[in-house]
Amino acid sequence: MPRTSRIKQSADGEMPGTLRRSSKEAQDTFAQARESAVGTHGQGDEAQRAAYATLKQKFEKRGDHWIPKVTDPADSGD
Repeated sequence: MPRTSRIKQSADGEMPGTLRRSSKEAQDTFAQARESAVGTHGQGDEAQRAAYATLKQKFEKRGDHWIPKVTDPADSGD
């Protein structure tokens, strides 16, 4: 039986379903992060995990889509 990835993605680089239901900004962030990660790590799960790690810095998953994280003004350090 062939080994499969836990993260479902087609070979042509199609966006995962949760990102297709998200904002254009989230989609662009993930696409750019994945492109950079593929250059660093090559195709595969490691690049996919790195792209999700970058996405999670600015977005959080709510239900079946990603939304921008809300920053607390009290955390600005002023």
